[in-house]
Amino acid sequence: MDEDETFSLTSSIRNYEYFGHRRYHAYHAGEYFMPNDEEEQERLDLMHHLFLLSYDGDLYRAPIPKKTVGRTLDVGCGTGIWAIDFADAHPSAKVIGSDLSAIQPGYIPENLQFEVDDAEEDWQYNQPFEFIHIRGMGGAIADWPRLLKQAFDNMAPGGWIELVEFDAWASTDDNSLPESSAYNQFQTLLGEASELFGKPVNVAKKFREFVREVGFTNIGEDNRKIPLSPWSSDRKMKRLGNYMQMAMSESLEPYALALFTKMLNWDNIMIQALLAGARNDLKNMDYHMYTTVHRVFAQKPLS
Repeated sequence: MDEDETFSLTSSIRNYEYFGHRRYHAYHAGEYFMPNDEEEQERLDLMHHLFLLSYDGDLYRAPIPKKTVGRTLDVGCGTGIWAIDFADAHPSAKVIGSDLSAIQPGYIPENLQFEVDDAEEDWQYNQPFEFIHIRGMGGAIADWPRLLKQAFDNMAPGGWIELVEFDAWASTDDNSLPESSAYNQFQTLLGEASELFGKPVNVAKKFREFVREVGFTNIGEDNRKIPLSPWSSDRKMKRLGNYMQMAMSESLEPYALALFTKMLNWDNIMIQALLAGARNDLKNMDYHMYTTVHRVFAQKPLS
């Protein structure tokens, strides 16, 4: 690729699209409904810290060889925060973070590189990976079995994969969230709109089945309940609920804006009215809402 081609590619990647007041990726535009602006980047970093808090600071649960792990791929790396933390913690690893958006920082560990790529396209890696990490990709993937088959085919024997995802659904154990509530309407419509888009948000419960069907073995799972607001009397859960309430309040608009407009034909006034009600529901401590983080890890057989 010559300099003109490189400049053209770089320019097109950063020639962002705009919808309403939010900015979206340009590479394979329209393939993902979430924005990539600074507001979204802050939300993604907040979600990273929530994942860490939920798992006592652990970046992963897969039993990889911490001191000798080699090539590692972070699919859909977002701001790159997980990949940076992993590269810092594992100097022996050669880490690649891929994403549709070039929103990662320039100052990064020497053993890390970022690339703009679409994980749904054919993978073009020349060497296999020992660890593949996929987090927060609900709503971004149309064909999960195909994605995981590509991960399997691009993994060294004995390598590990880890999938991490929140349920895009608020549950209660005491039926305290009314069916007529704004938040319940929001999450119901989100599921419907993402299905119409062809990339459903509620996929986490299928991860274990997906990796098994592809051929991975030694499957492990470590799921955690996380309150959506500080309603719990447990100190740790209350702290998590405080952060989650903030994160979910910031998540409502990016999840709804493009999807509800394009898939459900809603206008912005209708969207903002629903979101205002959903935010109020998140502040209601009588609604004992929680979500579940699904964390599934599995190994490619040695032979």
